[in-house]
Amino acid sequence: MLNDQKSLRVKTLEDYGVLDTTPEQMFDDITAIASSICNMPIALISLLDDKRQFFKSHLGIPISETPIEFSFCVHAIEKPENIFIVEDARLDERFKNNPFVTSDPNIVSYYGMPLSSGNGIAFGTLCVIDNKVSVLTEEQKKALQSLSRQVVHLLELRRANKLLISYQAQLENYSSRMEDFAYMAAHDLKAPVRTIGSLLKLIEENHKAIWDEQDEMYFDFLYESLEKMNTLILDLLDFAKVNTAGQESKEKIDLNELISGVFEMYTTGISTNKPILNCPVFPEIISSKIILTVLFQNLIGNAIKYQPKNNVPEIDITFSETETEWNFTVQDNGIGIKEEHLTTIFKPFKRLHSQSEYAGSGLGLAACKKLIDNLNGKIWVSSVLGKGTKVSFSIPK
Repeated sequence: MLNDQKSLRVKTLEDYGVLDTTPEQMFDDITAIASSICNMPIALISLLDDKRQFFKSHLGIPISETPIEFSFCVHAIEKPENIFIVEDARLDERFKNNPFVTSDPNIVSYYGMPLSSGNGIAFGTLCVIDNKVSVLTEEQKKALQSLSRQVVHLLELRRANKLLISYQAQLENYSSRMEDFAYMAAHDLKAPVRTIGSLLKLIEENHKAIWDEQDEMYFDFLYESLEKMNTLILDLLDFAKVNTAGQESKEKIDLNELISGVFEMYTTGISTNKPILNCPVFPEIISSKIILTVLFQNLIGNAIKYQPKNNVPEIDITFSETETEWNFTVQDNGIGIKEEHLTTIFKPFKRLHSQSEYAGSGLGLAACKKLIDNLNGKIWVSSVLGKGTKVSFSIPK
């Protein structure tokens, strides 16, 4: 049972990641307050592993650890719910021959409040020590107990932060591996898709003369499916690449040229219901050109695509700035988004419509979110179903 407790104690300290760490002001402040309140010259935050006691904070003595066999604290943690009191160690059979009693620092009075984890494992103490007989009042003992809770609270925060860092590293690793997988999968799929397309054209050339209408319908369906597959592959490649976008050096950007170029790309060749773009004269800004290009390609493309039948797409882009950021909105007069979907539209492959209604892969807004995150910016959406959608984003200067 004793060995089990010792193992649990060591495991708890490993989880805190506190053994053999350098002094920290927040712990030194606690020992200073304990010494002052209790009017005793030595105050320690003592942590016990299986062979020694390590002093996370030591006020009044120069050493940072001692062998566990000389420890008062190892006795204190046997009853973790109570303060451990030795009024005169010189008269106590357990301690009278202890070298820290018979020589420097000449311990006489010791008061130690055990430190226990949330699951009840005692792993150390907050203690105060004097080289003369000292008797603490009940108020001083309660203060020592309160301070000991603060020590545990700080250590629990330390453990939580350690876990958070570990989880974040795992998530980043997982995200990186998923992006690598998406890139490799998309890259490897490009060749067979091209091969299928070439074979379909070859079959069409050799046999089209004997086809009937149903055969033509089947081949139209195959070409349409192949085009969707190719679009998905390209979107996957773009999505896999966006994690590193924005890490290149920033440059001066003519937003008027960039946005008009994107708009023309989507509208060239449209003769009926030709889209309308309303926007101000933009200033030149310094940012990532690749990110802003991809952002406006997605947002303008969506504004044109998600429209009621026979509607003339109208896109309003606005711009403002503060001392620290540039702000943009892209508003359309399209079909809009239901309110319950606004929290999920930035998730990869999240589609709100069937392919027959509106083609796409569901990666566009997810890519936008990642790109904005790469710039330490923000993006959000508001929409009225049947009236249109407004996407707003801000990026730091």
